Amino acid sequence: MSSHYFIGIKAPPTIKNQVVHYRDTLQLDRQYKVLPVDEDLHITLFFIGALTDQQRDLLNNRLNALAMNIHQFSLSIDGLSYFGSPTGPRVVYLSVEPSTELDFLQQSIAQSVSDLLSIKATNPFIPHITIAKKRKTLESSVIPIEQFEKVHFSAELFSLFTIHPDERPKYEATYSYVLQMK
Repeated sequence: MSSHYFIGIKAPPTIKNQVVHYRDTLQLDRQYKVLPVDEDLHITLFFIGALTDQQRDLLNNRLNALAMNIHQFSLSIDGLSYFGSPTGPRVVYLSVEPSTELDFLQQSIAQSVSDLLSIKATNPFIPHITIAKKRKTLESSVIPIEQFEKVHFSAELFSLFTIHPDERPKYEATYSYVLQMK
């Protein structure tokens, strides 16, 4: 069986306070099956799915070349939001402030993956860091959309992650691609 992969940016450890705050105050553990461990928090740039070893190696070469042409940039985490119904969202996340550099990186990766593997993105890119997903209850629970003091961090690299569904942490950075210094 082929491993499954995605490309992403690991979340900075500086967001831990926000994650803990919202998980505790909103009691997300009572409502959601999946609360990613700290090491698994990330911004997904492109979900790939299954790859053969040969496809993974070709993609690794392509992403290495891509990283050589993109500079490091700053990002900010700035709020809490969700996907789905306001009374029972399917995903709760920390929002990432809009960034032209992040959009450019994501579009470049999407184009590379599409050209090499003929895989298209299935959803529009909405940068976020999932803190809870897969509801385990049908009871109504309102998740507020909130802004908080921005947490800034530098996007210095992105990674090709292997998904290990039965392990914790479940995402392993198989290859990492360092962006160029400005």
